[in-house]
Amino acid sequence: MEASGLEKIPSGKLVMAFPVREALAVPLVVQTTDEAMFDDLVSMHLEKSGVRIQQDSGRLTDVFHVGHNGEQTSLLSVVLSVPRERSMPSRSPSEFDISARMFQMPVNGITIWQELGRWVFAMTHHGELSYFQALSGVSLNDDAVQEIQLALTQLSLQGVLFELECLVVWTTGNISDPSDDVVSDLAEALSIMSHAIEPKPRPTLPRLMSKIVPADVRAERRERAEKHKRNLYIFALLALYLGLAGYFGYEYYQLNNEAKKQKKELAAVRADFKEIEYFDKNWSLLAPVVDSQRWPLHLLKRSSEAIPTGQIKNLRFNRYEANIGVDENGNKISRVQIRGEANDSKLANLYLERLKKALPEYRWNPPPDEFDAKTNRWKFFYEGVLNEMETEL
Repeated sequence: MEASGLEKIPSGKLVMAFPVREALAVPLVVQTTDEAMFDDLVSMHLEKSGVRIQQDSGRLTDVFHVGHNGEQTSLLSVVLSVPRERSMPSRSPSEFDISARMFQMPVNGITIWQELGRWVFAMTHHGELSYFQALSGVSLNDDAVQEIQLALTQLSLQGVLFELECLVVWTTGNISDPSDDVVSDLAEALSIMSHAIEPKPRPTLPRLMSKIVPADVRAERRERAEKHKRNLYIFALLALYLGLAGYFGYEYYQLNNEAKKQKKELAAVRADFKEIEYFDKNWSLLAPVVDSQRWPLHLLKRSSEAIPTGQIKNLRFNRYEANIGVDENGNKISRVQIRGEANDSKLANLYLERLKKALPEYRWNPPPDEFDAKTNRWKFFYEGVLNEMETEL
């Protein structure tokens, strides 16, 4: 059964191992131990060997370290064919590898087993997977021997040599499992002294998984990563919005409580000092009596002192009143009224300006001066209303 036919895959980490028949093993020996150069050297070797990797198909290659001898390093390059449509499981795996890397094999030998109805073999060097290949036949006969011998010959011509000490065939309990005689003849044909038939072991994850990622899965991972990033941005903005809303809401709650508290305190203070406010309002009514600055005689003195020096004969008062009266709206007002006459209008205007400075607490809005032809003098009427008195009352 292929991976696409699996149903009800359990949750958790999912690892997929591609079958041997869908991958190409390319062993090689490089004259360096610098791991940073391995990828470039393998790419050059694949291009020289005529192995072309389809573009825009994801990452279909990987390089594995087999061993080293002095300044020489043995590597195994794996090239995965583009996965067929609908060959992937319903749930995308988190990691990928090759099935041959999922089993523990003899230290130096050949291991043969059946995979998806076909026989495959793998070779190891000091316990590290060095080569693998799928056989074309369905039985371990002379054709299988020729294919294995041909692979060994081609590898030896490339400088890749193996010390084959044993042959192991894994069985699965099926009728297609080879007999001991067949395995013995196969080992003899391959010039291998030792052979064994063993049950196929359970797969185990290698110490380092491959970096192979098919295009569909890589695109899905990229989309999932972008979606995760967007979700993080949305969550961050939401958290910021909620944080600011909570902060300002709490500040408003604190200020509202403080305002209510201050209103209560103000109400209590007003209640305690209500009599003082009442006294203060009524005290202003007594100002003309208790305040010497409001006494009529004092106001008369201040008004007369505003007459320009040496102009007493040219400007005089005919009538002077300083009292508390009532305006047209019925409100009590403190006012000063001066009726008089002057030789000319300039002198009267000069006196008005000096009067405003002498009694600045009063607001003056006098009517224009009038000329009396009988007396040949200018008559004026100046009335000032106390600003403070008017405001309080």
